[in-house]
Amino acid sequence: MAFSAPGAYLTHQQKVLRLYKRALRHLESFCVHRDKYRYFACLMRARFEEHKDEKNMVRATQLLREAEEEFWHNQHPQPYIFPDSPGGTSYERYECYKVKQLQAETPAGGPFTEALPPARKEGDLPPLWWHIVTRPRERPA
Repeated sequence: MAFSAPGAYLTHQQKVLRLYKRALRHLESFCVHRDKYRYFACLMRARFEEHKDEKNMVRATQLLREAEEEFWHNQHPQPYIFPDSPGGTSYERYECYKVKQLQAETPAGGPFTEALPPARKEGDLPPLWWHIVTRPRERPA
């Protein structure tokens, strides 16, 4: 999930959409075969679309509460969790994937360490060992 906000600050539409997505993910854990999953996903979509035009907010909130209770009672005991998702086996495992943090910590000209040679300038010899061992090449003028 890209943006995580507390439930109190979500709109009714966001709560319904997140419930729908969670229900589909748990349905995916129940149905191993894709054709069976698609059939039950279409039935679930029809159940959600029955009440999509509900104008009475009290009734809509009551429907959402009942749907969340039904989801709670029917959820999968061991749902599939993607490895990189929160709660997954490799969540926050690789620090190198934090691109924004790396960009903030790296100087503008690149990292300056002894392990990395400086970048090659135009017309300069490459920083390799054979120009030292063999006879030196002529420098371009």
